[in-house]
Amino acid sequence: MGGEISVSSTQGQGTTFTFSIRTEVSTTSRRQYVVLNTNDYEDKKILIVDDNQTNLLILKSQLEQWRLIPVLASSAAKGLEALRQEGPFELVITDMHMPDCNGVELARVIKPLHPGLPIILLSSVGDETRHTYADLFETILTKPVKQNQLYQAIQQQLKRLTPPPAPSEATPHLLDQLFAAEYPLRILVAEDNLFNQKVVLRTLNKLGYEITLAGNGREVLDILEKSSFDVILMDVQMPEMDGLEATRVIRSRPWLQPIIIAMTANALPGDRDTCLQAGMNDYLSKPLQVNELKTCLIRASSLKTPLV
Repeated sequence: MGGEISVSSTQGQGTTFTFSIRTEVSTTSRRQYVVLNTNDYEDKKILIVDDNQTNLLILKSQLEQWRLIPVLASSAAKGLEALRQEGPFELVITDMHMPDCNGVELARVIKPLHPGLPIILLSSVGDETRHTYADLFETILTKPVKQNQLYQAIQQQLKRLTPPPAPSEATPHLLDQLFAAEYPLRILVAEDNLFNQKVVLRTLNKLGYEITLAGNGREVLDILEKSSFDVILMDVQMPEMDGLEATRVIRSRPWLQPIIIAMTANALPGDRDTCLQAGMNDYLSKPLQVNELKTCLIRASSLKTPLV
């Protein structure tokens, strides 16, 4: 490439690699975004609280790309001021670590004033705060947050605030408890998000199924050590061990192999192939559609291995 590379190293101190290459000056700026359907939630006002200006600008750019309206606050005090002067807001996204007042302290102030306002926490300390502060935050995302994860979390909270469409005459027939009698399956659901858990469990219960729940890939493996299942509905993005890694481990072990159906908000070309290459059998896009779920379960019923 017409460049050079060099290295210098001092024992006990470290090593520096340096390289240079020849390139042409770019005449255009290409920005990479996750392209998702935002028609149902555009123009919703979202408050972002973070003392790091770079993080604020990144989040602002992402939300504007999704046609949302971000309002930025560089401290908890400015966030509370924005709530008073620029509200109402549909959602608050706050960083955990901020000077003077952190994300948890901010949420404790907001909740009594705006009890119906959902709050998403961005934290770099890991997933252990999920259960500790379940009463304060609808979702806790671990940094660095992928665009798909962020969009899914935002979409879930905005969807809760959006009135559901009027049911059609055919809607009652979609959920029928006789479905499980016709297609009997022992189902394990792997999903870490509490809202998603409620949605999929309620749907499957209305179809007549009794469900076992796991919160991440490691819990899936622990459960499979003791029990067998016909089907695993496997979320792809989970803490500790994601769905792809868990699937690879399952396929490597001498267990009675279940049908594994991916559940993911990823809608990019190649995502389905990635799931299938990991050993999954089928693929469902979030938010789950009842007809698509039933179609996958019908296919799984025809492929299942009889349990002993």
